[in-house]
Amino acid sequence: MTREERYPDTKVFHFYNANPKGRITGDCTVRGLTMATGIDYNTIVMGQAIIQIETGYDQTAQQGTAILLERLGWVKHRQPRKPNGKKYTGAEFCRVQQKGIPKDGIVISDRIFCKIGGGHVVAIIDGKVWDIWDSTDGCIGNYWTPGEGAVKKGALSKEETANMGRFKIRL
Repeated sequence: MTREERYPDTKVFHFYNANPKGRITGDCTVRGLTMATGIDYNTIVMGQAIIQIETGYDQTAQQGTAILLERLGWVKHRQPRKPNGKKYTGAEFCRVQQKGIPKDGIVISDRIFCKIGGGHVVAIIDGKVWDIWDSTDGCIGNYWTPGEGAVKKGALSKEETANMGRFKIRL
């Protein structure tokens, strides 16, 4: 059974592997950033490497990911809670996104990068989690949406990516 057969599309999940080599590996941060921002996989890896060189945060550290998203013009939002204080599952969060009506302070966006479950991150595109496995039963954590000046899909050249930090790297 293939992974796609094991994780069929649902109303809140779409199977997609952004890894250019088609590998199933622990690269959820890169996959999620690639899908949410629309910036190609290798460019995201390079941006993460530059931030790691600058800060010492490894490529999967939340702090490094936050720096990258801030540089791309994305805005962080706190973990959403229901009025009774309970957390939203990924499926519930996606349904709010699909309805397009803000609820409980949730920001509506067609592109989201978010923490889901214990230590996983995903992209939510048009109200569906796009990933290599269905994690929609996990709780949504902090999430990011594109800000007013966010870098748009395909708008970041390799030179611009290499200059994201103070180090200049030739690609």
